[in-house]
Amino acid sequence: MKTWLQFLVSRSFRRHLLAIAVVWGGVLGSAWIFLNAYSRRGEVVELPDLRGVTLQEAQALLAESGLRAVHLDSVYSREGKPFEVIEQLPPASSPIKPDRNVYLTTYRSLPPNELLGVEEGMDARVARIRLENKGFEIVEVEEANIALVGRVVRVETARRKVLQPDARLPRGTTVRLVIGRTTNERVPMPNLVGLPLDSVRVELIRGRLSLGLVEYSESCEDADDSLEALVIDQHLPPTEDAVVPAGTEIDVYLGLASDASRRAPSADTP
Repeated sequence: MKTWLQFLVSRSFRRHLLAIAVVWGGVLGSAWIFLNAYSRRGEVVELPDLRGVTLQEAQALLAESGLRAVHLDSVYSREGKPFEVIEQLPPASSPIKPDRNVYLTTYRSLPPNELLGVEEGMDARVARIRLENKGFEIVEVEEANIALVGRVVRVETARRKVLQPDARLPRGTTVRLVIGRTTNERVPMPNLVGLPLDSVRVELIRGRLSLGLVEYSESCEDADDSLEALVIDQHLPPTEDAVVPAGTEIDVYLGLASDASRRAPSADTP
């Protein structure tokens, strides 16, 4: 016990205690100086209103005030100017210390692509709402189609190219929504034999008819064979005086060129 008391009152202990105090004083003092320098205590600037200027202009204005621009997000609008600032965080007139981040949202330079998501047979009202919500411009067209009255027959581009449900188009694109309707019109039956399926679609649209069931012969074993297949039979054969109601669905039977001499079995065949 006496030994510890002697050490506590000794000159060596006082020197060690003083050294520790000096070290901790230096550490705390350095930390205080660093924090003041980093936070620029007492130094603030008023954040300018950046809405309506371009991203490049906003970056230059913030740099003049010792601030950093961070492009946070972008949204698309047909009326918006590309890269125009539409939102900032913190908001305009906020007091902010130099060397801080200012987050900016701008208009996109290009519209995003949207999934079409509309297929044959869908209720026309549902299809219209779906396309509008995705930002497409819609031109509605009625076409005679007995099987799809009030429903989607197909969706096309403005240049009449048929679109599949999984197609992706830029928001704002104009699409033609073809809707089925009834009619008393009667049209001639075209001869589809020898045509590939894409040409069949064109001929039926031109003749104000619709494509019904599509079947392939056993010779079409894979996707490549299906692409090369031609119509070898149609369930309503063409004749000189044959006319049918506009919008009638025409079933076709396809096969390879080697099947051209074969005909599809009749629907009445057991």
